[in-house]
Amino acid sequence: MIRTLKRPNAQLIAGFLGYLRAERGAADNTVWSYEHDLNDFARWLGKSLRLALRTDLQEYMSDCLESGASGRSVARYLSVLRHFYRFLIDENEMKADPTRNLPAPKCWKTVPRAAGLAEVDKMVAGLGTSWLDIRDKAMLLVFFASGLRESELARLKVEDLDLDAGAAKVWEGKGGKDGLVPLSPPAIDALKIYLESVRPKLAAKTKSPYVFLTGRGEPLTRMAIWCRVSKAAEASLGKRVSPHSLRHGFATALVEGGADIRDVQVLMRHSSVDTTAVYIHTDLNYLRKVYYASHPRARIAPAEN
Repeated sequence: MIRTLKRPNAQLIAGFLGYLRAERGAADNTVWSYEHDLNDFARWLGKSLRLALRTDLQEYMSDCLESGASGRSVARYLSVLRHFYRFLIDENEMKADPTRNLPAPKCWKTVPRAAGLAEVDKMVAGLGTSWLDIRDKAMLLVFFASGLRESELARLKVEDLDLDAGAAKVWEGKGGKDGLVPLSPPAIDALKIYLESVRPKLAAKTKSPYVFLTGRGEPLTRMAIWCRVSKAAEASLGKRVSPHSLRHGFATALVEGGADIRDVQVLMRHSSVDTTAVYIHTDLNYLRKVYYASHPRARIAPAEN
């Protein structure tokens, strides 16, 4: 039986988010993303989420596409709404699912852009000697050396670093996975300078356990990290580079350096090698080199006339 007490949208969303945390074990970033998308839809809808019709969702997706959202983004919005309305049906808040058999927009697969070593070196060289610039140098080099996600870098604690071994621990990364990531000599050197000369001053008041701190001693957020990376790229390269581009660059550099894709999968902490393959950005010259070195017909010398 449908409940007679009609809960407002805020309570419906809060109940769903609690379900994600308690029963699905969803990560904080996932919960935040679902909350953001559901609140956006609720504002657009302008009525109880329980009263949404299939035509409402079709119009919402159409409006999103017309406003410039990509097909991939709109498909994600629809996925969020599917999970949400299935939850409401299980909770006896609704009888019919307005997302049932609703087709998602087509998503074009694109090759992700990878930041190269030369670009990273130029970004690092473009930074100055201020406290925050020293911090950002360490941050950029750690990104490119380890393939960390920005959320993982934001949660990195001093106790997670083992500079003697050249590694860092990752706790509850994407999918709740723990892991161990490598650190290159340049990243280790930059971290040592930051940890010895800058971080103690930043952490003087807050005593924060996190590695990368703001000027007030608070942990850098994901958005703050994204902005710092983007700002460094704009200043030195004249274009935007995201933390995700640095992660792509990490994977690409490994493969082009001779690493097996299965080893890259482990370092990227992917459950499927297909996911790793999407991250590998290779240009035509590299593919041509691999082809001529590996294909039996390509290795046959041309016949002399």
